[in-house]
Amino acid sequence: MPLIEVARTKTKPEALAALDEWKAVHASVVPALHPADVLVDGMRGSSSLWYRVRVNLQHVPQADRPAQGELIADYDP
Repeated sequence: MPLIEVARTKTKPEALAALDEWKAVHASVVPALHPADVLVDGMRGSSSLWYRVRVNLQHVPQADRPAQGELIADYDP
């Protein structure tokens, strides 16, 4: 599964903002994405909750798929 990670954030609003930023940079890919292709997961650490944003590129033609880039936000709990 062609899955890329976009961000790791402390709060869900920060995660959604990072996703919006990624979508703005990769606007040509967004129309091919299905709602289930965008994953915003609440992750549990030993003493905190943080969020991970990932995008499944399975519905994007291989030639158009962006590569895994640097994370927009890289929160380290």
